[in-house]
Amino acid sequence: MKNFNIFNKIAEALLVDYTSVYYVNAVTNEYYWFSADSEFCALNIEQSGSDFFVNMKRDAQSVVYEEDMHIFTEDIQKDKLIEDMKSGSMQQLLYRLVIDGKPVYHTIRVIRGITDGGEDDYFILGVKNVDKEVRQRFETDRIENEREIFNRIAQNLADSYETIFYIDLDTSNYIEFSSNERYRAMNVPRYSEDFFNDTKINIRKYAHPDDQKFAAEFYDKQEMLARLGNRKSFSFKYRISVQGEYRYFRFTVSPAGDGKHLVFTVRDVQDEVTAESVRDAKKKMSVTFAQIAESLAVHYDAIYYIEEATGKYAAFTSNDIYGQLELKEEGVDFYTEAGRNIGLIVHPEDQIRISTIIDRNHIISSLEGKRQFSADYRLIVDGKAQYTRMVVMWSSDRKHFIIGVENINEEVQKEKAYLRAINSEKELARRDELTGIKNKIAYGELEKSVQSNIDNHMDYLPFAILVCDLNDLKLVNDTEGHSAGDEYIKAAAVLLCHIFCHSPVFRIGGDEFVVFLKGSDYPIREELLAKLKLQVIENIGVKGAPILAAGMSDYIPETDVKVTDVFERADNLMYENKRKLKQMTR
Repeated sequence: MKNFNIFNKIAEALLVDYTSVYYVNAVTNEYYWFSADSEFCALNIEQSGSDFFVNMKRDAQSVVYEEDMHIFTEDIQKDKLIEDMKSGSMQQLLYRLVIDGKPVYHTIRVIRGITDGGEDDYFILGVKNVDKEVRQRFETDRIENEREIFNRIAQNLADSYETIFYIDLDTSNYIEFSSNERYRAMNVPRYSEDFFNDTKINIRKYAHPDDQKFAAEFYDKQEMLARLGNRKSFSFKYRISVQGEYRYFRFTVSPAGDGKHLVFTVRDVQDEVTAESVRDAKKKMSVTFAQIAESLAVHYDAIYYIEEATGKYAAFTSNDIYGQLELKEEGVDFYTEAGRNIGLIVHPEDQIRISTIIDRNHIISSLEGKRQFSADYRLIVDGKAQYTRMVVMWSSDRKHFIIGVENINEEVQKEKAYLRAINSEKELARRDELTGIKNKIAYGELEKSVQSNIDNHMDYLPFAILVCDLNDLKLVNDTEGHSAGDEYIKAAAVLLCHIFCHSPVFRIGGDEFVVFLKGSDYPIREELLAKLKLQVIENIGVKGAPILAAGMSDYIPETDVKVTDVFERADNLMYENKRKLKQMTR
């Protein structure tokens, strides 16, 4: 049969683009293999054979994922296809090919056809890479399953809790949900392996010494199940240290709806343990205070309760946000009045920034998708700058803003003094004594930080790594002395810092250097590398001028799983460049 006729048959059968297409004669088993030519958008024969089914079964052994092998050894065999399919019918099967050591999902669509007059009986098989679509579907299923877990937990909640644990009874694995907003949102879950062991460790760290023995008895799995029995739940309470203060917490154990998990809830009940008069007083708080208390989790020096639409506001002061609030002032236009006061009491360098923040539209935009946002600035008090923090959030009715203001001057000053001391010590430990650039310790810390971002699937900035080796250092040391060798090393460091002026440069060995290319250096990295290599060539034969072999490689998010993958590629390229330089200096 002429290729033209085969092309017509394929064109009639295809509804979508395929990675590969096979035409198989159902009588002789002869076949032709076609694939899309991306340059000419045409189909070109790439391979043919005399027995498609035999060859397919043979080739599948080396490229098809083991669990899917039956599709090619059983389902896509001639006799079965003829038995199952009529002319014009179609089958579609999902399977995995092993590509670069990983399973990649594909579909194969089989169409049976017989030409007019029955003179030509054939199959057409189209293969398509659907890995992305399949994995997206799996991810959607996973999210749906996680949503079901959330629903089970929600059924067990009658009130808000500080923390909720969802515990697998078979494995003791658990998911932890921490809640900062009453009756509502849960944070992203944290997964871990052994609830009972982890909790016993935390008891020793945080439980009141007088309560530790009592508390530990509850965190044996069999003991907990025995106490639960056929009851819907059981509870116990003890004291936990929170920011240096011991507070009572109630712990409640309930069976999940599926019978395979426990729901373990933690609630701060310090208020319930205190005097009845305090609890009664809190019940009589105004609606305004109730909404503020729901929204705040920290103490403030002043709180502003602002009607979002009009700017009408009330200002409160309190030494304890959960104690008595005192009304300080009321106003009709918070935005205008705050803008006027900014010019009087805010540090001049912070005024424009804070004026932008205290704007109704800016606040709404900044709170979109967030519980709150904060801004640090300086107030001028008695002629001196005082660091202050402003935290802005919605009230529970979503019609008011709540702004909490606290003095953080002491906190900031202590932090600055501490950071100065720590940074000074760290900086000395991370500097190369000879050249003044960063050393091997500093590079190790950078590599660890970047690797952590990669491991946590965070979108990391584009970067490249340049590896350099200083040629003939030993020769300089042996012939001119170590003092000359030190000057040779320092000249190499100066050259690298001069060219890669926006990227950190590290000396990681006697004659080894690394540059971590980022920021404004990254887009022009090839130009900078070319500049370095040109300078090195010009240095050949010039006494004391550094000869640096160099290799550079980019981080490829789709394939690189380790920072060392990028480093090793750059290192290999450096050795190629080193060999070329050796030839030039012979």
